[in-house]
Amino acid sequence: MPGAPDNVGPGQTMTTQLQQWLGQANALREFDRWFEGVMRAGNFDELDAFLTEELLAHPHPITSLCLARPLSAVRVTGWDELAADLLRDEERHAAGGPVTAIGADLSAHCEPDDDAWPLEVNFYDDEAFPFGDGDLAGINAAAADTSTPWQGEFRDIVGSLTVVGLGRIYTAVCANMPGRIPFGEPAPVDVVADRLGRFFLTLRFHQALVRDAAHEGLPRPMVLLGGAHDVDPWYEAAYWCEKERIDNGKVASIQGARDEANKERFRAETELKIAEWRDRRNVIIRRQLRADKHPAFVELSAAQDALFYNMTGLGDGRPSHELSDHDYEMLLYAWQRQRAEKIGDDPDMIAEPEKPRGGLFGLFSRAS
Repeated sequence: MPGAPDNVGPGQTMTTQLQQWLGQANALREFDRWFEGVMRAGNFDELDAFLTEELLAHPHPITSLCLARPLSAVRVTGWDELAADLLRDEERHAAGGPVTAIGADLSAHCEPDDDAWPLEVNFYDDEAFPFGDGDLAGINAAAADTSTPWQGEFRDIVGSLTVVGLGRIYTAVCANMPGRIPFGEPAPVDVVADRLGRFFLTLRFHQALVRDAAHEGLPRPMVLLGGAHDVDPWYEAAYWCEKERIDNGKVASIQGARDEANKERFRAETELKIAEWRDRRNVIIRRQLRADKHPAFVELSAAQDALFYNMTGLGDGRPSHELSDHDYEMLLYAWQRQRAEKIGDDPDMIAEPEKPRGGLFGLFSRAS
């Protein structure tokens, strides 16, 4: 940052200084570089003091929200869920070796829920970059480049972590729309508030991430990356988290609850598909479409049936509308059993369709 102009007297606010400076050519870019330099030097307290002074000097809805968010009001949550996601990732990617770095990004693609802002969480291994060497200086040197060597090279992306306390500020920043600085004029307060708000979001996020990771711990000591995805200013830095998280059975409990929730979704999807397929078949056998639409719908239905047979290995290949009601229900029953076995449910708990009754009752049923 430039020094104060000579004509700044005692008691004069910094508002005019910052607005005039940001009105100069390329000043915003220089301001961003200054911010990044202070962040990379680890001078969080110095930056916090500077931002507090400037936020007070520039009244604006954004600056008011920032001033109401001391570090104690911002926290990163979801560390148990992160441990569960990491374990599941390493089960799926066992051949790729262990995760050696975890990235947590402020993201424009994650919608804040009031003041809670979900983070994009990425898992990296040493195929993306030699994070396992623990060379923070080398990692941070690479992180300072416009495009990092590991950009897009994550092996999984999850939503375990959330930063609480910054959602409203980010929403206000997005709604601000500061526009361009008029050439040769001081920067409007909207522009100043936008930059201060964005710097504040980045600072508070990194402060909270480092503090809470050191308190909560990771499944094992490793590199923790704090970054941004389409959130300006783009800034990424690496930290070493030494503390190992104590599990106490929480991961197994979370995974069990997730597995059961996934099974419930799987069961619901099965019932929904069966209802859709019955409706599709009924449209044909009850001729519910206009005559000119009927042939095309029959052709489409037969193609979908062929795809079903190919994927499941069930049935004899006949289109569903050519099967009797009982034969079709038996086909659906076989598929239900197949699906139940896939998620570990007992297929014998599924009721088998009743066979059609013979005699006059059967004739009456078929006629109706």
